[in-house]
Amino acid sequence: MKEHIQNFLIVSVAYITAYSLVLGFVSPLQQMLLNNVILEVSLLFLPHGIRVLSFWFFGWRAAIYMLPAAYLMMVVSAQAGITLDLWSPLGNILACLLGFLFAKAAFPDLATKRGIPNWKYFGIIALFSSLFNSVGMTALHAHELNLSIASGYVIGDMAGFFVCFLILMYGFRFARLLTTVNDA
Repeated sequence: MKEHIQNFLIVSVAYITAYSLVLGFVSPLQQMLLNNVILEVSLLFLPHGIRVLSFWFFGWRAAIYMLPAAYLMMVVSAQAGITLDLWSPLGNILACLLGFLFAKAAFPDLATKRGIPNWKYFGIIALFSSLFNSVGMTALHAHELNLSIASGYVIGDMAGFFVCFLILMYGFRFARLLTTVNDA
């Protein structure tokens, strides 16, 4: 039980932090520079990276760990003037779960490789998840399959995944460097 609470807290804090960066920094900057992009589409959606990594590490349980944080951030988004459909958080998480399961089925040799995960496999999971998410979110928000809105979701998810991945990669390298310097 303690492990599940710890995993829930890690995923929730990471998701809320990434989403807060999007709401507080990315969205205002995006609206200043690209005011013709609708508010619901972020062209740098950092939580997508958190979703991908959560499903890699925790499997289907990541959906349970993320759901409360996703709904909390939906409420916070509404306070920031971004209205999302009530089904959006659940749809985002299910799309990522489908992407994870699809990638696992399509590339079983990469999925079973234990040890240090292959970053290309993370990219495959992110891409499949993003494609499923773009179809679902476009249908929810535009009530039709609009190719420009769907491609905005794909671009935002993939860009957010890569930036989130880079932040985490260099953050952990920096932390490792600090521990080696302190041990010396």
